Amino acid sequence: VIKLDYDPEQAYEVLTRGSKKDYIEFRDASIGDPYTLSLLDCLKAVKKAMDYGFFDFSNFDFFEYEHYERVENGDLNWIVPEKFIAFCGPHHKSAIDRGYPIHSPETYFAYFRRHNITTVIRLNKKAYDSNRFVQAGFDHKDLFFIDGGIPNDRILNKFISVCENAKGAIAVHCKAGLGRTGTLIACYIMKHYKFTAQEAIAWIRICRPGSIIAHQQTWLLQ
Repeated sequence: VIKLDYDPEQAYEVLTRGSKKDYIEFRDASIGDPYTLSLLDCLKAVKKAMDYGFFDFSNFDFFEYEHYERVENGDLNWIVPEKFIAFCGPHHKSAIDRGYPIHSPETYFAYFRRHNITTVIRLNKKAYDSNRFVQAGFDHKDLFFIDGGIPNDRILNKFISVCENAKGAIAVHCKAGLGRTGTLIACYIMKHYKFTAQEAIAWIRICRPGSIIAHQQTWLLQ
């Protein structure tokens, strides 16, 4: 798909021809019954992402991706270049909490400015003072809904509106930056780039593995 310009169905047929075993499906990060996607869903997502300019293998910086996705370096993943970045929720101060690095808002200021990120959207309960972002020149919006939940119409419409009117790129976080974050970004991608739900979920999981949890996937499919 990337190098030989196969369409997803061609690539899938080549990979599965003569195979007696199915490929393992791409699942979420939830415990219990997983919500999975097929290899073909993922190939379709890559093709559509390339068509819309989300991904160009010729200039993809693997080392940058690997660096910033690490928790100690910020736990950041671009979903749509120059539009959406997903990250874990900041805390009041940077520290090591039970062996796990957590970051203050200030940790992100330089990176956000360097990449023209102008808006921060928080979807989880408050673990830091939003004025720290505001006083540093960023717009900050709170759109709370419960962990593992789905947004109501008011939150969904507000999220879409904020993102449509943002002056630069948008950084979205919940607690881990997986479930609520991925779900709302998927809604925007489905509206503006005409991804199917399966394609949107697959692309976001490729960019940020584990995204979109449990019944959030079913909600997007409906």
